Amino acid sequence: MAAPSLDEETSKKVLRQVEFYFCDSNLPRDNFLKKTISESEYGMVSLALICSFTRMRKHLGLGNLKPEEVPEDTVLAVAVVLRKSTSLKISEDGKKVGRVTELSKAEEVIEQVDVRTIAASPLEYDMKLEDVESFFAQFAKINSVRLPRHVGDKRLFCGTALVEFSTQEETEKILSQSLAYGGVQLELKPKKEFDAERAQKIEEFQNTRRGSNSKNSSPEPDYPKGLIVAFTLKSKEERALAEGNSNQEQANADSSALKADGEEKLSKKINERKDNKESEVSDKVTDQENEENVDGNIGSDRNDAESEQEEKSSEVPYNEDKERKLTASDYKNDQNVVLREDLKTLFNKFGTVKFVDFKMGEKSGYIRFEEPEAAQKARAAAVLAEEGGLSVKNFILTLEPVTGEAEKEYWAKFRGNKDKPRDNRGNRGRGGKHFRGGRRSRSRENDFGSGRPDKTQKVSE
Repeated sequence: MAAPSLDEETSKKVLRQVEFYFCDSNLPRDNFLKKTISESEYGMVSLALICSFTRMRKHLGLGNLKPEEVPEDTVLAVAVVLRKSTSLKISEDGKKVGRVTELSKAEEVIEQVDVRTIAASPLEYDMKLEDVESFFAQFAKINSVRLPRHVGDKRLFCGTALVEFSTQEETEKILSQSLAYGGVQLELKPKKEFDAERAQKIEEFQNTRRGSNSKNSSPEPDYPKGLIVAFTLKSKEERALAEGNSNQEQANADSSALKADGEEKLSKKINERKDNKESEVSDKVTDQENEENVDGNIGSDRNDAESEQEEKSSEVPYNEDKERKLTASDYKNDQNVVLREDLKTLFNKFGTVKFVDFKMGEKSGYIRFEEPEAAQKARAAAVLAEEGGLSVKNFILTLEPVTGEAEKEYWAKFRGNKDKPRDNRGNRGRGGKHFRGGRRSRSRENDFGSGRPDKTQKVSE
């Protein structure tokens, strides 16, 4: 009977994945696998168990099977692939797997790995491990990539990737470079700095939760701060016209005195010559009235003809296409219509966009980011832009942070409060009508992609 086999692409993914599970980069931190190995005989663990891990199930197409449900043929097929590894050993029956070498002290291994690891941000909410790996593999050999979860929500990617390189020298070389991903400049820092900042965020988050649960304390608002930016759209043509009018004001002011003086002199001359010109003016008025009567007749004929023509031209054939409701896709290439998809593409350059609160055709809205740093970068870019704001299609966006009561009311509305929020941004207020927090107020005519822009892809283990 021929041995079962996996296709070439699946074999590569399986080999790399299992080698990662048992490597120095992962094993010291993987408490479950580390405990399983320590309790097993000769450090060999069930290959069916390994096949039941999340990413292995995905590679093998096993759905949600438990270890005891994994087909034996699949286990044996994986064993055939793993026998090619130089860092793994397989039992004779092909049902167990382990490391070739014993693991050193976990603390020492972790310290060595951390020295070779950098933190890279900001990255998009739906970033994949493979995408990060492919990008950094251009510059140096990579041992592993991790996508840590958000401090406040373990289901979400925090926006910073941890990339481990093969040597400390390569790591230092990468840190000294200026790299950009997707058109956005990356912030690169040693992992130790990332760990310190993350520990502080975790402490602040836990303190906030403890404070909100205490009856005798005055807890901080139970919503994240600094994530929201308000924007206002203005067409480039309007801005150019406004700037032109502003430049003209000075010229008008400079000429006002001269104009007044000229009018005064002209009035004086007319008064001086009024008496001796009365008869001449009277004659000319009489002649002009006669001319106007003739022109009036011609004008009447012309107006009648134009009216008749207008009536005929208004008889446009019925167009069935007008009965079809236009959707966002109809305006995708229209430079005079801004869509939520356009805004998402623009603001994703600064960090992960969680939600775009905007309705097609309006002149203002809100962007909600994953991290406060992304909101700060977007506002800074708008201020520094030569055009006075961020450019999207034929429009310029000016940005403002949403803080204080405005921020509190936004979150209240987003979480289901049906009261109309007050306008805290002057003529930029949108009112409660277009906040997307209420279930019934949500419009899908311009959602991104699948229509669920606020749903972040769960990062695989």
